[in-house]
Amino acid sequence: MAGFPHAARRVRRALVLAALGAVLPATAAAQAPAAANPCVAPNVTNFAPADVTRPGVIDLYYFHADGARVNYFECIGDRAHHLGAAQTAAGTPTILRDATTWSCHRPNRRFVSIAPKAGGSLGVGVYSVRTMSCAQRFELHVARRVSPGARLRVRVVDRWGVGGIRPTLCVTPPHARRACRTLAFPRAVAVASRRVRLGARGSWRIELRAHGHRVRTSVAVGAGAKAAAAPAPLVLATGDSMMQGIDGFLTDELGDAARMRSDVRPSTGIGKGTYWMAWAAAQVAKLRPSVTVMSIGANEGFAMPTAAGASAACCGEPWVAEYARRVRTMMRTYRRHGRGRVLWLTLPMPRDARHIPVFGAVNRAILRAADGLSAVKVLRMDLLFTPAGYRDLMPYRGKNVRVREIDGVHLSISGTAIAATAIARELRSGT
Repeated sequence: MAGFPHAARRVRRALVLAALGAVLPATAAAQAPAAANPCVAPNVTNFAPADVTRPGVIDLYYFHADGARVNYFECIGDRAHHLGAAQTAAGTPTILRDATTWSCHRPNRRFVSIAPKAGGSLGVGVYSVRTMSCAQRFELHVARRVSPGARLRVRVVDRWGVGGIRPTLCVTPPHARRACRTLAFPRAVAVASRRVRLGARGSWRIELRAHGHRVRTSVAVGAGAKAAAAPAPLVLATGDSMMQGIDGFLTDELGDAARMRSDVRPSTGIGKGTYWMAWAAAQVAKLRPSVTVMSIGANEGFAMPTAAGASAACCGEPWVAEYARRVRTMMRTYRRHGRGRVLWLTLPMPRDARHIPVFGAVNRAILRAADGLSAVKVLRMDLLFTPAGYRDLMPYRGKNVRVREIDGVHLSISGTAIAATAIARELRSGT
C-alpha cells in the first residue's frame, strides 16, 4: 500500500505545539503545597485517570478513596469547573460516569479529583488526556449516482453521538457556485439529514464543515458523470490504555488521507486469556482495516497456560514464548492475508522498577512475534522515549518536554503527540 501524503501539516504542528504547553508539570506539582483552588499547584497523592474510550464522553476515575466522597473538576486554564461527585464502597474505584463530553474547541483536557483522607488531609488526583478533534467527527452518506432532477438525501452522522453542534452543509453544482446552509444537531441527536435537488448533469460536490474541518464527497448526476472516488484507506488504532490519546493525534496527523477508527480497551491484556485473539478476528471481519496500529501490554505479567497445557509464570522464556505466540497470531489476523499492514508499538519503560521486567518481557515477545512476517513492523517506542531507562522529560524540537503521566506508565499529552508523529511518518513511508 502506498504511503500516506503529508496531510494537514500546519494543523499538526499547531496541535503539537499546543500539546507541549498543555501538560501539567507532574514532578513540580507533586512537591507543591495544596491550594484552595484544586487546579493550582495540587499536591498529587492518588491515581485518578480519565477514560475517553467511549465516543463523545469522558469518564473520570479515582483510586483508593476508601469510601470517601470524591469531587471531580475540569481545569480550564487555572479555573476549576466542578463536574460532579461520586462515592463508592472502600476497595473499589470511584467513577463519575459521563462526567463531561468531548469538545471540538478543547481536545486537550485536564482534570483534578479530590477526596478527604483519614486524619484530615486531602487526597488529590490529576490527569491530562486528549480527546478526538472534529477532524473525523462526522460521516456523510449519499448515493454515488442519481438521475438529473432527483432529490438526493444527504445523511450526516455525528460519530460522537452527543449532538449540540451546528455544522455547515455545502452543495456545489458542476460549473456553479456552492450553496451553504446550517445543519443543526440538537443535544444527544446523532443523525441529521437534508434533501437536495440535483438538476444539472455532472459531478456535484457535497461538503460538511465544522470547526475548521471538512468532510467531502461527490455525487454523479446522469450517465457519464464521474462518480465519487474510492474511500481513503481505513486505519484502526487499537489496544489498551497505552493507545489512548495517540489515536486522537493520529487522526489529525493523517487528515483526509485516512479514515480513522479507534477501538481502545483499557485494563485488557493479551496474557489474560484468549479475548484479544478473538477480538482481533472480530475487528478485521467488521472493519477490514488497511492498517492496524496496536499498542498494548501495560496490564500483563499474569501466568499463562501454554499451547502444551503447562503454566508459564512471568517473565521467563516460556512466558515470552507464549506471549509471542499469541501476538504473532494477532499480527497474522490483522495482516488479512496480505491485504493489510500492521504497526505494533513496543512499550516505553515504566518508572516503577517492579514493572520493568514485565514491560521488557512484553517488548521481547513483540519483537520475536514480528520476526519474518511481511507487512508487519514494530515501532520502538521504548527506544524513542526510554533509550537509557525511564525519564519524565525528553528533548524534542529544541525543548525539554514532559512526556509521561504522573503514574509513570502512560504517555502525557505531549508524549502521545510525539508518538503519533512517529507513527504517521512510518505510515507515509509505506515501508
